Amino acid sequence: MTDTEVDKGNFTNWKGMLDELFDIDQIPPLESPHDSSSGIASDGANYNSPNMSTFRGTPSPVTYSGTPSSDRSLSTPVSAEIFTPSPNHHYRDEYASHPYVAQERNIYYRQSPMCKSPINQLLQVEQDMLRYSPHLDGAYYTDRHGHAHIPRHPGVYSHISSPSYDDTEKLIYAARKKRHRLSLFDLCPDDVILKIFQHLPTDQLCRCSRVCRRWYTLVWEPSLWSHIKINNERANVDKALKVLTRRLSYDTPHVCIMVEKINLNGAERLTDKGLHLIAKRCPELRHLELQGCANITNMALFEVVSRCVNLEYLNVAGCSFITCISLTPEASLQSPTLYEKQIFLRHLDMTDCYALEDIGLKIMAVHCTQLQFLFLRRCVRITDIGVQHVANFCTMIREFSISDCRRVTDFGLRELSKLDSNLRYLSVAKCDKVSDVGIKYIAKYCYKIRYLNARGCEAVSDDSLELLAQNCSRLKSLDVGKCDITDEGLQFLAQNCPQLKKLSVKSCDAITDEGLQFLAQNCPQLKKLSVKSCDAITDSGVIAVARGCRHLQQLNIQDCHITVEAYRAVKKLCKKCIIEHTNPGFY
Repeated sequence: MTDTEVDKGNFTNWKGMLDELFDIDQIPPLESPHDSSSGIASDGANYNSPNMSTFRGTPSPVTYSGTPSSDRSLSTPVSAEIFTPSPNHHYRDEYASHPYVAQERNIYYRQSPMCKSPINQLLQVEQDMLRYSPHLDGAYYTDRHGHAHIPRHPGVYSHISSPSYDDTEKLIYAARKKRHRLSLFDLCPDDVILKIFQHLPTDQLCRCSRVCRRWYTLVWEPSLWSHIKINNERANVDKALKVLTRRLSYDTPHVCIMVEKINLNGAERLTDKGLHLIAKRCPELRHLELQGCANITNMALFEVVSRCVNLEYLNVAGCSFITCISLTPEASLQSPTLYEKQIFLRHLDMTDCYALEDIGLKIMAVHCTQLQFLFLRRCVRITDIGVQHVANFCTMIREFSISDCRRVTDFGLRELSKLDSNLRYLSVAKCDKVSDVGIKYIAKYCYKIRYLNARGCEAVSDDSLELLAQNCSRLKSLDVGKCDITDEGLQFLAQNCPQLKKLSVKSCDAITDEGLQFLAQNCPQLKKLSVKSCDAITDSGVIAVARGCRHLQQLNIQDCHITVEAYRAVKKLCKKCIIEHTNPGFY
């Protein structure tokens, strides 16, 4: 596809643009247009290729042989390239000095379009050899226009080895047949190719638009552009978004109504300019991922949530400048009612937003009352006050994580217990100020909880675990690693939570084989178990678990005193189980 064709068809010429937008060091060149197996062959021949030949393989020199009658006979091999007489060839002076022959010898090869074809080159070499051959003895004639011709008499040059016209036609037919042979992609219908294109990231999709006219048309099918994905940390994302949104808004000027999901995770060069463009051009956006985009600020994010009213999923994990989620001042003034000031986010991930404080969390909770999934991992400035704001305004929360928020205490968990039966997932891992008091509030009021992570809360013991097991019988996943848990706590858990599938008692030194036997007898659906660094665990407990929990898929026995016999028993009884261990003898 030439640049002229691109301009006439209103096509986007991506040649050179990919290097700048996506920072591609070198785009792999397309296969040779003469290799039809690639499926992207061009219909035009490439005459600039020095190795191109109609014959299979590398062109070999063609030698014109015969029985020389004198020392002046020609015996030098002549290649398949354009023949040019040299001083070493002995021509009769009378032929070389003839005005027509001398003129034709100088200009014929520069003007004849036939010389571009390798087969025609061979035929022309034959004619030149006949014209200048010393065995013809001046046998040429001049027509009425003054042009010299050589009569083709049978037997005069029968000693010359050259391809016949029939062979030439066969070679031309074979070459055309090979060049137009269809590939598998040519045989695929458009629907199948579109299905394949759906799995390509944005930069690869843009590359495909450069292959041929058909692919260009298919690449810009609106159904492929509901999702834009650019995860290149060196890409010029701002400019890439500008070019893409401009191309996608041909049919709907200034807006890309088909774009519903944008993934820019790891695009470190993204700035507020790119977010302003998204807010302006993508009004139907529902899903936005900006994890690791450390250059964006509050104002650009405010504009996105103000203009993209259908936005439900937002991930700004690792965006250190983000301190709040709210509407722009202009949008707030234009919204007289409280309902119109709402941001209808369902999922919000602000992990590693270190600048987030309680005041920002309050503003976010006031505007995002429809939140169901909120993750605030390692937001180290959050305290119980911020957790209280979330519990008061976001009453529909189902999953909530404040792991590594070390300022949160039992008071914060008491406030979270107001979520009642809506809460299904809670992580307070490494919140070392949380104790049995806070866990009891959760166990008492959030009785539908399915997942609880209290890893590293050393003040949690069997006391709260007993109440949790009694009230939350639908518990499926529990992590109480490094907590003060004993076999008694495991007994309560096993007897009251038969649907338990994941359990971690890592570094719980008081756990013994007796506790594992309770699990084996009462929790047959257990799939993942971690007893890492439990020094009191032996082969007996591990084998009991393997016999009682045949669906076990993952077992962590690192730093445990387990022998090869227990390892083999687990592999035999739980064939799909992956065992994590530190014993080199197990291999």
